[in-house]
Amino acid sequence: MSTDRYGFWYPQVDYTKCIKCGICVKVCPIIGEKIKNTNFEKPKVFAAWSLDEEIREYSTSGGVFSELAKDILNKSGCVVGARYNEQNLVEHYVVDDISDLPMIRQSKYIQSFTGDVFKQVRAKLKQDKIVGFCGTPCQVAGLLSFLKGSPSNLYTFDFVCRGINSPKAYSKYLEMLEKQYGSKVRKVWFKNKTFGWNRFSTRVDFENGDVYIKDRNTDLFMRGYIEQNLYMRSCCFDCHYKTFPRNADITLGDFWGISRYDSNLDQDLGTSLVMLNSEKGEKLFGNIKDDIYSEESSMEIALPGNACIVENAVKNPKSERFLLMLDKCSFDKSFKMFVKGGGILKIYNKYVRLVFSFLNRMLRFIKGTCNE
Repeated sequence: MSTDRYGFWYPQVDYTKCIKCGICVKVCPIIGEKIKNTNFEKPKVFAAWSLDEEIREYSTSGGVFSELAKDILNKSGCVVGARYNEQNLVEHYVVDDISDLPMIRQSKYIQSFTGDVFKQVRAKLKQDKIVGFCGTPCQVAGLLSFLKGSPSNLYTFDFVCRGINSPKAYSKYLEMLEKQYGSKVRKVWFKNKTFGWNRFSTRVDFENGDVYIKDRNTDLFMRGYIEQNLYMRSCCFDCHYKTFPRNADITLGDFWGISRYDSNLDQDLGTSLVMLNSEKGEKLFGNIKDDIYSEESSMEIALPGNACIVENAVKNPKSERFLLMLDKCSFDKSFKMFVKGGGILKIYNKYVRLVFSFLNRMLRFIKGTCNE
């Protein structure tokens, strides 16, 4: 794998060793042979959270992934997920013990390096171990293509994915914070719940004991991701996996907007969206029923707050230029150059729309009263 100028990893073929067997093309889930998908055309949808308060607090949403992983690990299985390495970059890692589960918990918004983890999964499956694999929808598709199907002892989890971000942009963001705080980063925690689940925040702990924390509206990295689409991988704007049936047995996410239908299901502590896509997923979810609170919902309720289940983000035409600018300037300086007053303008426009909406309603009311 090599890094392109935008900071993304891509496979490179060593043609001095290549025997032109074509296997790499065959196992590519996009251009290769398609694996037959017999999962549900319409997933079964639930709102849920872990009854373990600590798991729920330290999870991105409601902690359902941790409960599913615990069930597998308690049966002498293993779970594969993304963790931070010593450089605070993200890589996939095999967990065999519940004590290591926290390292693959929580969201990580950059491309994960998978290394040879697919081979490790295959080896575990051949040992008749139960394996749980969690990754992006395309990573799950890649694993299933590599394995030529889904063995009975494999459970796959994907998530509602908006798209992955450039490790280059993320590294420059951390570099900016290290300069501001005069210390190396010790821990990164996206979607921290200090200000509540709905205002999910980015928290960064430093070796000198300092802590940085800002919510989604003020943290530059999350603004560049959610508001601006500044550093997402180009293929994520044309994702082939925002469709049904999904490849994974279970799809997880944040159940944004659930309070509009039932305020009791949003305690601002994290509520998981759970989509059961297969009989295997349904069975595994049933195994943890005593460890979670869940209520059945529907895709019609889930979609308004989770458009990325079926919709792609729109590419920012400034994206490539922004990523190249990072070679010359710091993250915050680059951000200011490409997003001048973006946050203030967004807030201003929001309140202008609210004022005009209120005035229009008043005018209609006055007109209606006059007509009477």
